[in-house]
Amino acid sequence: MSFIMSRVVNPRNWKYDRWLRQVKDAGANELAEGLAIRRDIVTLLCYVRDHKVVGTKTTGNMPLAAIREVTAAFVVPPELDTAIGERIYRLRTEYEVWPLYFLHALAQVGELLETPAGSRWRLTPEAEQFLRFGSLDQVLHMLYVWWFRVNWAIALNNPSFGDVIPADLPRVCLDRLLSIPVGRRIESALFLDALAVRTGIVPDSSAEYRDFLEDRVRWEMRTMLIDVAADFGILELEMEANPLPFLKPEVVAFLVTPLGRTLLTALDLLSSKGQFWKHA
Repeated sequence: MSFIMSRVVNPRNWKYDRWLRQVKDAGANELAEGLAIRRDIVTLLCYVRDHKVVGTKTTGNMPLAAIREVTAAFVVPPELDTAIGERIYRLRTEYEVWPLYFLHALAQVGELLETPAGSRWRLTPEAEQFLRFGSLDQVLHMLYVWWFRVNWAIALNNPSFGDVIPADLPRVCLDRLLSIPVGRRIESALFLDALAVRTGIVPDSSAEYRDFLEDRVRWEMRTMLIDVAADFGILELEMEANPLPFLKPEVVAFLVTPLGRTLLTALDLLSSKGQFWKHA
């Protein structure tokens, strides 16, 4: 059913049996197959395998011509150039293309890609194995890497809490999402505000800049948690147009999907095993 889970989690564990039932009931394998984030990382890895990609000299990021080629093949190609009035601002760096930069981070931290500065990008032996995985295993590997190995602050510019997220934030977020019944509508503002207080990002007793901090931290937590969880199919979002047209739509509420419960349960099981890739 799952190569990663069966090799890492004791198959006689009752929680594993329950997870297998969740996989079947949710149709998780089929849903994972269709996730854009899974299809896009396969596109990225295959592009690097089949093309000569030489990292930029200073950062090792993808050169502009390659960015345009590979993102054009994504399920939803991102906008690379921005028009403001009559002026067009051209793409300058991979950092400006979050969907690609996000996948690059997952692939590098997840030991799928080697991307040295000034040298050719290469797939690792683990990447060749990853490409042979079933769809659900591919999603599980990517999700675990994001949840427990990547610094979520990379999704933000100048985060209010500094350059490193609070150490317990991923675990707290996982526990909070696991506590929500599948399909229950949750108001995002209330959820995110309570989460920020719980992790100490906004102290419960703060006063002078509370309104400012709450708005900023709410946006940061939405970007790091809600948006990414939605990309993985964990959450279904209720959106509302932002009154400021240059800002992304507001997330009014969300619900945990059946696939989401399956993935969150897997994260909970895998988190007790630490580094599972080398053992899979």
